[in-house]
Amino acid sequence: MVLGILTFVVVIGFGLVLMQPVFAQYVDTYAVRVRPRKEKVDELSQEQPHNDTMLLFLRTVGELVLSVMPGLADKRTIQLLMQGNYRTPAHLAIYTGLKTMVVSVFVFVGLMANVGNVFGILLCVPAAILGWLFPNFFLAARVKKRQNLILNELPTILDLLIVCAQAGLGLLAAVDKVSKEVGDSCPVLATELAQLINDVKIFAKSVPVAMREMGERCGVDELISMASALIAAEAKGADISYPLRQQGDALRDRLKRKKEEEAAKVPVKMVPVIMIFVMPLILAPMLGPAVVTIVNALGPIMNSK
Repeated sequence: MVLGILTFVVVIGFGLVLMQPVFAQYVDTYAVRVRPRKEKVDELSQEQPHNDTMLLFLRTVGELVLSVMPGLADKRTIQLLMQGNYRTPAHLAIYTGLKTMVVSVFVFVGLMANVGNVFGILLCVPAAILGWLFPNFFLAARVKKRQNLILNELPTILDLLIVCAQAGLGLLAAVDKVSKEVGDSCPVLATELAQLINDVKIFAKSVPVAMREMGERCGVDELISMASALIAAEAKGADISYPLRQQGDALRDRLKRKKEEEAAKVPVKMVPVIMIFVMPLILAPMLGPAVVTIVNALGPIMNSK
């Protein structure tokens, strides 16, 4: 029993230590508003991995594993890394190296805990599969958090795009203007819009292709819908302020309904908490004296038998 607890603690602790530098937030969400704007901003808006010893080791291991088995970089993993803003080959190599090390730890602990036991050795196979899939939960949580940030920033971006469109700016000029002005209040979408501008100006991509790729990079349905509406309006030569206004109203209605659904779930979520922590405190002083009286009254009768 003690060995199992120690094994669990060692595995969890080692996994958290390995994942911390990869999934750490380098810019605090609230501190970004008070820090001075950097003079030079990374044009590609991709989080660059630090040159730490652990990350270099994980990158070396990941590159070696990918060179031997390139099929391990499946489409789902690449999509999650892209949506989590880890878009360079170095990020893929670090993530693959991290999963390889977690699998090695799981297998090593399983072999040490079941020395000489054939059945225990066979259990190392599902343990290795679990270790390979285990980091995906943390990456999916990182992607979900970033998508929520994009949803919270999108109404502000839409309002500013509407103002720019009503002022007579075109779609690309409006996106460029907004991306330069909202770097402090909407840092996530500002970098994505800056990436869109770079795709059009530097890589000579058309605006519809660049907007479609931005929606796929973020993985947010509302952003994809906005891109589709803007592409259709731009193709017809219509005023882009109308579809932007429609998208903004629909987005705010959806966010409002989402908050209402979350508020409606609160009473249901509070039932287990009340039953476990509150009801015993209420019932103990109310029923305690009655239980003591009943026990004292039935005690002589039970003893007489």
